[in-house]
Amino acid sequence: MSDENVTVVSVDGNEAEIRVDDRTYFVPFVVKGSTVNFAFDGEIYSIDVAAKGSPTRTRHRDHSTEAPMPGLVLKILVKPGDVVKRGAPLVVLEAMKMEHPIVAPHDGVIGAVNCAEGEMVQPGVELVSFQ
Repeated sequence: MSDENVTVVSVDGNEAEIRVDDRTYFVPFVVKGSTVNFAFDGEIYSIDVAAKGSPTRTRHRDHSTEAPMPGLVLKILVKPGDVVKRGAPLVVLEAMKMEHPIVAPHDGVIGAVNCAEGEMVQPGVELVSFQ
């Protein structure tokens, strides 16, 4: 998503109307402190909207098994001892009316699963840890 091609048209409640190039999208978002979390085009984004300086953007998929935003654990796809490859799906969260896969940031062995199906989790909670 490039800054030059993105325009926020309007905000209504917790949904923003954005224009990317010539297309319009309605994107639900969650605000926690100075961070805005939203999903767009299969990616989860976090934007720090601190008072000074420019916003910093990160994609959740980069290197984390933490919950990127509040959500419901729909499926746990691994158990302790499982050997996984980078990019393998570990957990599926439901947040903002969408499913968000949490994937392995690297090859490894699952050490612990720190959540349960049906559990509500908050941002920053480590869902799966490696040995």
